[in-house]
Amino acid sequence: MKALKRTLIILLIILLALISFGGIYIQKTKFVENILPEYKLGPDFTGLRNIGLKVSDATKDIYYDSDGNVVDEEGKNTTKKEESVNKEENLTKDNYKKAKEIIEKRLEKIKQVQYTSAGIVENKAIDYYTIKQNEETGKIELKLPENANTDMVLRYVATKGDFTIVDDQDNVLMDNSYIKEAYVGYSSTSSGVTVYLTIQFDKQGTEKLKEISNTFIKTTDEEGNDTTKKIKVKIDDSEMLNTYFTEEISNGMIQLSFGTATGNSLATYAQEAKNLETLLNAGNLPIVYEADENHYVLSDINKDMLFIPTIVIMSLLVIGIIILIVKYKVKGLLGAISIIGYIATFLIIVRLTNVVITLEGVAGIITSIILEYISIMYALNKMKENTDLTCNQCFTKFLPILVPIAISTVILCFVKWLPIYSFGMTMFWGIILVIVYNHVVTKLLVSEK
Repeated sequence: MKALKRTLIILLIILLALISFGGIYIQKTKFVENILPEYKLGPDFTGLRNIGLKVSDATKDIYYDSDGNVVDEEGKNTTKKEESVNKEENLTKDNYKKAKEIIEKRLEKIKQVQYTSAGIVENKAIDYYTIKQNEETGKIELKLPENANTDMVLRYVATKGDFTIVDDQDNVLMDNSYIKEAYVGYSSTSSGVTVYLTIQFDKQGTEKLKEISNTFIKTTDEEGNDTTKKIKVKIDDSEMLNTYFTEEISNGMIQLSFGTATGNSLATYAQEAKNLETLLNAGNLPIVYEADENHYVLSDINKDMLFIPTIVIMSLLVIGIIILIVKYKVKGLLGAISIIGYIATFLIIVRLTNVVITLEGVAGIITSIILEYISIMYALNKMKENTDLTCNQCFTKFLPILVPIAISTVILCFVKWLPIYSFGMTMFWGIILVIVYNHVVTKLLVSEK
């Protein structure tokens, strides 16, 4: 019975190793894809994008009619006036700080939308970022990972995001302050899937929208002449909707349709809607920003530089396994197999938990493997000295060393600086796995009782 358990565990370890170092490939349409997530590599390995956002000093032409009302374009009896996009009274430290907070919210919330065989899938557009601000000038410095989403993120992160409902004279009837939340929805039709954005207003906004829906309607006089009062829904200067109401809206919601499609076209519509959802939920910027710096910083590490350290680490691992086998014979061999299973399981967990791997993260992985090796060496040595001890008891005796380290790594996981966060996360998962794996897997392999 013991031999059967060991055989099954060894087969399980072989399977884990194949999955960890190879992957899990399944047929999707015409192609075979690995469903195991890729490693999330930090800027040490991929490089990063340096972006500078300054408070815009641009101006724009505003046109007024003879009554002093703002109109869309120059015409007869209009007056043109050049005005700054940022009013002087808005350029305050409080607004600079608020703008930084809103940009951070956008960076946290923005998603990448993809179409797969399972349908629409959403993932974080960026895995990490750093942001700094000069509180005197309001200038913001961003560092973003360089990937397929970086340009999209940059387009939306500094967009002002002013939501307005206006009448024909561009008088503002509602704005961002009335919005409770926005969310993307989908509905199936005979021609595909329709993507829409629902905007839910707060209590005050619900009453305001109810009033608007009873005012901006189509009416017919006694002579049969139609009069239509329309509203426009705008995001900054882009008109999203131009319509009138046929019935009262009492639920405080309006929907913006982005289109009906299938496949990758559906993902395009969904991405546009999701980006607008992010803007509305994060809030509009109190001031206008523009990019004055945007360049890629190449990683200092390349594959050639990693070759020698990898060979050294692998050699040390092989030497460590040989020492186990020579010193503890069969139990040493079983311990070595268990270490291989630990490494395979650990790397799968790192992938599945989307830990961003920096050089410090790699150090955390190596340190965790060393702790696993030491714990097995400790258990084998104790059982050799005292044959009455079980493997489980030996691992329990090792806990006072592991638990304090695990607690300290939890603190590091909440540090926003990426190198420390990466080290803390890899160490946390590594130590938790040492404790659980040894008490569940290694004991069944090594223990004779």
